Amino acid sequence: MAFDAGLLWLIFASLILIAFGLPVAFSLAICAFAYLWLNGFPLSVGAQELGFSLENFTFLAIPLFMAAGMTMNAGKITDRIFDFANVLVGRIPGGLGHVNVFASLIFAGMSGSVLADVAGLGSMEVKAMRQKGYDTRFAVGITLASSAIGPILPPSIPMVLFGVIADVSITGLFLGGVLPGLLIALCLMVYIFFIALRRNYYSSHWVGWKAVGVAALVAIPALLTPVIIVGGMALGIFSPTEAATVAAVYALFLAAIVYRDLSWKQFSKILRDTALSTAKLMFIIASAILFGWALTVGELPQALSHFLVSTFQEKWSFLLAVIGVLLLLGAIIENAILLLILAPMLLPIAQGAYGMDPVHLGVVMVFAIMIGQYTPPMGLSLFVMRDVAQISQGRVFIAVAPFLIPLIGALLLMAYFPGIVLWAPRLLGY
Repeated sequence: MAFDAGLLWLIFASLILIAFGLPVAFSLAICAFAYLWLNGFPLSVGAQELGFSLENFTFLAIPLFMAAGMTMNAGKITDRIFDFANVLVGRIPGGLGHVNVFASLIFAGMSGSVLADVAGLGSMEVKAMRQKGYDTRFAVGITLASSAIGPILPPSIPMVLFGVIADVSITGLFLGGVLPGLLIALCLMVYIFFIALRRNYYSSHWVGWKAVGVAALVAIPALLTPVIIVGGMALGIFSPTEAATVAAVYALFLAAIVYRDLSWKQFSKILRDTALSTAKLMFIIASAILFGWALTVGELPQALSHFLVSTFQEKWSFLLAVIGVLLLLGAIIENAILLLILAPMLLPIAQGAYGMDPVHLGVVMVFAIMIGQYTPPMGLSLFVMRDVAQISQGRVFIAVAPFLIPLIGALLLMAYFPGIVLWAPRLLGY
């Protein structure tokens, strides 16, 4: 079967439906079923694909990681993280800007989500920076940019999606995100340092090692979360799904027993919100898999493979093209959808034609797509930050735009120096 040009109309129709406000999951499912019907396939085939697509044990990790992040927020664990980061790096020029990045670096090892970081730490960080005389635009920009670390450091919900859809080791992907997460933080902190020197931004005074020790003692139980999760998976003690269970139970233990900041009312709300968020995401995942299956039936992946291999002879040019496409599409297509559809299409090409490691491609793709969280019109983080900072969405984008420079710089470094991604997985045999 040759490439069906009708697939282009399928993609265009789905984008039109989304633009007119139809939910993403319904848009994809309707277009996929329409394509199957027009090409003589029984609709029962699509229904089976829609249902069976979620029969994967690893998907259980998603609601558990969601619950862990929400529990961390509700239990005021973010407060302890912020206080510890403040006494540790607040004295560097740019003070609270570095605290912002460092707090996101720590929280990323617990939530695995951009939106959890923005919603959990965002209001506290923006308020603190405003009170210390920082420009609102700078505060909003760095708060959004630092949240990009969330999906890269383990645990990471997008990494789970990539691993399941592309059949790649999730533990390997988690380990592959460790050094890139640190690299993103370093790039942002260097950028903040020079901006702070130029604008003479406030930095706190050194409070002494005793204060650092006290803050660390209070924060240690929370700081152990990423150590337990990553260490347990790296040592083979538990699988990614079991790690999600450990994370959720440990977050509940910290919030309810150690810090005693979680009420029954908050806990019931966490369960309700987790159930609703999971149901929405799973419907999107199932619809995206069905949509991707329809594209495969029409041989779009084969046509794309032929085009890329014949157009881009070198690995560096292929990578640059993939990054450019992901950054562009990330502005108009919801990030999870983009990842679910493109991952199984691009991975065989990257491996077969260019010899890329699947873990390397996965981390690069996830980060490139996550940068789409900061670009209109589909950037969900912009909507969340708009509500947190109480400013217009246009001003939010203007605020984060300069910080795309260090983020894209970090993306290019991890793309063209694979060792940044692959060092930890190879060290531990993944």
